[in-house]
Amino acid sequence: MSQPATPTRAWRQLTLVPMALALLSAACSSAPPVAPLHERLGGVQGIESISSAMIQRMATDPRTRRTFDGINLRTISASIAAYLCKVADGPCVYEGETMRNAHADLKLGGSEFDTTVQILREELDRAGVGEGAKNELLRRLAPSRRDIVTADR
Repeated sequence: MSQPATPTRAWRQLTLVPMALALLSAACSSAPPVAPLHERLGGVQGIESISSAMIQRMATDPRTRRTFDGINLRTISASIAAYLCKVADGPCVYEGETMRNAHADLKLGGSEFDTTVQILREELDRAGVGEGAKNELLRRLAPSRRDIVTADR
């Protein structure tokens, strides 16, 4: 037969629950903090490298190159790097147009947007960006599709 709990025994049992919860809470709070997204993308320099490689590829890819005819690739690369850095909560200042205004006259189709996303994914992979950071950046960029895609292609 089990013994009835004495006030002292019951008190000890009740005090063990909060102590266990406090220990669990301390263990959870001691997990290392996740670095800001721009740092997980390689910092400003990493983002600039990714942007440059992406623009170089897009300017020569037959699916996207039409939009880069006559464009200064260094200038557009720097602008895109600043935009990506800003989206990733980095220290950069983006001074360019809104996505809608910047792409208004280009008549970009969904396939061109999808190709751009594919190239960006590949450049993020080449740069060694982890899946979590890559997916977070793409999630943050996804709403811009409605401002960029204006043609049925």
